Amino acid sequence: MNYNVHSPKKHSVTIDRKADLNGLFEVAVDKGSYSVEIRKVQDDGSLKTLMIDHKVCPVEVERRGDGLPVRVFLKGVPFDVDISKMASTRFRPELPDREISGEVRANLPGQIVALFVKTGEAITTGQSLGILDAMKMENELLAPKDGTVRSISAQPGQILAKGDLILEIE
Repeated sequence: MNYNVHSPKKHSVTIDRKADLNGLFEVAVDKGSYSVEIRKVQDDGSLKTLMIDHKVCPVEVERRGDGLPVRVFLKGVPFDVDISKMASTRFRPELPDREISGEVRANLPGQIVALFVKTGEAITTGQSLGILDAMKMENELLAPKDGTVRSISAQPGQILAKGDLILEIE
């Protein structure tokens, strides 16, 4: 996340939010780099104490109505913060690969209008498999993954309940 901090001179501050914020993380100010650890947080979630390069540093953050910081007080010294340039405001941990099911099911009760594939046919992710008419709207059925159509459980004209199996991909 990038912040521009204004004081008598402008500083570029980058916070490495890829790391777990319950441990040490890096903060770069201009060309310098600091090891930071959150030590104390108030009941409302605002910061109270940081360890910056193994030194205790009281901190207070003044926020706008939308929650973004406008002023940071480090050891009582105020620094205005301009969030005019920000790469990301969210910490997104890397998720492990998960198995994607090859089952295509009716997401709403409806009627199969058409199927565009046959058993044994090779398909790719996002390929149109058919159309389900649900609540007077045609919903395109898309392949959730690459593979081969293993079985087809529904036929055009068939009425399905929500969750009924339409076809399987292996």
